[in-house]
Amino acid sequence: MPREKLEEYRDKRASERTPEPFGGAPGTGVGAFVVQLHAATRRHYDLRLEIGGVLVSWAVPKGVSPDPADKKLAMHVEDHPIEYIEFEGVIPKGEYGGGEMIVWDIGRCIMLEDPEEGLETGKLLFELRGHKLKGVWTLVRLVKGETGKEWLLIRERRGGHPILEDGSLPETSILSGLTVEQMAEREGGWYPGEDLAAALERAGAPERPVDPADVRFMLAQPREEAFDDPAWHFELKLDGYRMLASAVDGAASLLTRNGHDALPTFPEIARALRKLPFRRVVLDGEVVVHDAAGYPSFRRLQKRARLSRPLDVRHASFEAPASFYAFDLLAFDDRDLRDLPLSERRTLLRGVVPEAGPIRLSEHFEECGKTLFRQVQEMGLEGIMAKRADSRYTGGRSPDWRKIHAAREDRFVIVGFTSPAGSRTGFGALHLGAYGPADAASPANPASGTAAGDDGLALHYIGRVGTGFDDETLAKLRARLDALEAAEPAFATPAPAGADHTWVEPELVAEVRYKEMTEGGLLRHAVFLGLANSPDEDREDAAEASGEKKERVVPTDCRLPRDRRAALTDPVRVDTSPPPVEELPLSNLDKVFWPDEGYTKGDLIAYYRDIAPWLLKFLEDRPLVLTRYPDGIDGKSFFQKNAPGFQPEWVRTEAIWSRGSERDIHYFIADDPAVLVYIANLGAIPLHVWASRAGSLDRPDWCLLDLDPKHKRDGEEVYAPFEEVVEVARAIGALCEEIRLPSYPKTSGSSGIHVMIPLGGQLDYEQSRTLAQLLATAVVAEIPDRATIVRNPSWREGKIYIDYVQNGRGRLVVAPYSVRSRAGATVSAPLRWAEVKEGLSMEDFTIRTMPERARSLDPDPLLRVLSEEPDLMAALDALQRRIGG
Repeated sequence: MPREKLEEYRDKRASERTPEPFGGAPGTGVGAFVVQLHAATRRHYDLRLEIGGVLVSWAVPKGVSPDPADKKLAMHVEDHPIEYIEFEGVIPKGEYGGGEMIVWDIGRCIMLEDPEEGLETGKLLFELRGHKLKGVWTLVRLVKGETGKEWLLIRERRGGHPILEDGSLPETSILSGLTVEQMAEREGGWYPGEDLAAALERAGAPERPVDPADVRFMLAQPREEAFDDPAWHFELKLDGYRMLASAVDGAASLLTRNGHDALPTFPEIARALRKLPFRRVVLDGEVVVHDAAGYPSFRRLQKRARLSRPLDVRHASFEAPASFYAFDLLAFDDRDLRDLPLSERRTLLRGVVPEAGPIRLSEHFEECGKTLFRQVQEMGLEGIMAKRADSRYTGGRSPDWRKIHAAREDRFVIVGFTSPAGSRTGFGALHLGAYGPADAASPANPASGTAAGDDGLALHYIGRVGTGFDDETLAKLRARLDALEAAEPAFATPAPAGADHTWVEPELVAEVRYKEMTEGGLLRHAVFLGLANSPDEDREDAAEASGEKKERVVPTDCRLPRDRRAALTDPVRVDTSPPPVEELPLSNLDKVFWPDEGYTKGDLIAYYRDIAPWLLKFLEDRPLVLTRYPDGIDGKSFFQKNAPGFQPEWVRTEAIWSRGSERDIHYFIADDPAVLVYIANLGAIPLHVWASRAGSLDRPDWCLLDLDPKHKRDGEEVYAPFEEVVEVARAIGALCEEIRLPSYPKTSGSSGIHVMIPLGGQLDYEQSRTLAQLLATAVVAEIPDRATIVRNPSWREGKIYIDYVQNGRGRLVVAPYSVRSRAGATVSAPLRWAEVKEGLSMEDFTIRTMPERARSLDPDPLLRVLSEEPDLMAALDALQRRIGG
């Protein structure tokens, strides 16, 4: 099939006269795209998407824009072979498409709808994950186009961001770093390294070819604390593999510290190295694989390094692409730069590394080591590097380069120890545990876990720590551990096995510094710092001597780190009725759903599991509507009323006749924690509910006043200050108190406040809406400069809209405790009226803070909205007297 699709392409070209590829290679298997900047008869961009084993192509005359407001004409042209992904060069004048071409961007293309069907119907929806283009895009065929090949290319208003601060995108190749004009000059004999070579001659760099295989890596000495010094450069310490990258006359290598060439493992870096337009380049740097949030991920890098099958490597180069961060230039052409000062080498490095692409510049910062270190700690990165600006590149470990680690610290329960070996006394290492969900197994040992306590938590194995002890600590701690020895481990099945292990009662808590969690959920590079709950521990004595009050820690306070909690939710055990117990498999737990915060799908699932005791009271028997975000808040979303039909039998649904569509809609009913987990695993973020229950659909439990600060000014959507929302909410609360009508507030989790009034099933929806309208009208009459019931946002004049229309059959409200799809992972939070005051902030209620708040507020201040039966007639009489008076 690909061969047939390429007939038009081949008919237009002569293989002996053009350097373009003619096909034959298989597809990537994961979906790829390339954008080429092409200086043909008219300068234009070529967008090519991998569909059906070929690159389906469009010429975009006016360029690709990251601005959703720009609709760019795209002319559908002939399909191109897969090898065209990395083609750049000069097509001879007179040949079809003659002119210069560069690879402007490359990456993965994820089709969000059936592409073959989309080509037929004239609409393609896809996500691009490139070096420049990121986000969701649409291609739409123009019905009234002159030739039938006219399409529009539009970026959706979700995800993605421009590369440069001014909002533009670099016009250079992501492989060679050249512009199309420079590509033409190069064809005419110009050498892109002329200026750099001249600068090196002036700097006195000796003429001495550098063989990367002979280079001895310059290494850093460790240092405990960050510092400021104008004589030093500071860089991020990337969690990757240190390597020397070289390009010599088109041949490339990527050498590890032990001399192994890793080039076959990282074809995306190899592709860029071979395209560098210089005679000889040797770069020192770090190979990194990023996670979905853009942070270096050592786990993902290890996965890449373990791959050996060419097909697996090819897939991974698009699914989890690696980058080479260059931080030093050791050789250029026939000159050795290692005797030049670092500051000069880095200045020259900028002229070699492309503006964007698989080879990147590792930026440095001058003087401000302490500030950079604090930022690195807050971001959870590995640490920083400090390098003397005047340092020469010398092999081996040097005091001119320093590495400063930013390790994590946490508390874990001591659950056992290993026997000492060699000359060591006391013990070899401590076994550690932490408390997490009881219905989850340890990645390191799927059988681990123990019976849950009253709080639903169980102890899980977290690894061991064998360093950080002196002889005195080993002896003292061993004596205490012997007194706590237990016949059985605290786990149902211990993670380690063998006669070398002794188990103890989980009473002592260790403070531990560690680098990160491994893929198996164990501590990596752990160091013992001391005991956190020992009355005679030296660290506590020192704290008391200094006048500090040391926090007392109990073992159950030791919770699993966030990244491990997500892993532990796979799979979830579900008690079905009748038995047996089923397992609910979960997916993509490390996919980042909130990019700014790094919160993952696993965090979302863990939140809904933890908040279930409070949330389920508002979901019980109530039709539920989902908004699903399979790729997080910046990805494509869709509204789902109808259950898909393939849900497990224990997931309850209710068929409700839809008067609009004349059919039954099968709504989810969430009345069990496992159902919440199932729904969250679908990527559902906000949960919206009816005001009535399945058994009494025409009788709502509450009347809703939704305070919306949104309005339009000059066609632009703007928001009134949240303080004014609070003011209007307090006016509603005061009115309800005056007429003896109970009312209960909650945040919307987005930008407003909901005031909910219990009805006790006494009204139908039409009557509920009338009540809401009367209340809203009364408040607007009282504070007309702040509130309005005008529905059109353009006519609201900056006032807070009191929406009473939401009181209707099938109308929805976001459930209390539901997460919202906005930055910060905010939550719709029940409030006490005393909290509705100046200083109230939506950002105070998130998936991180809400479970603890729910426990502290128990009982829930909003709960009475479900059961209270107010005297509505008396309240209406009082309201009418007030309005009439």
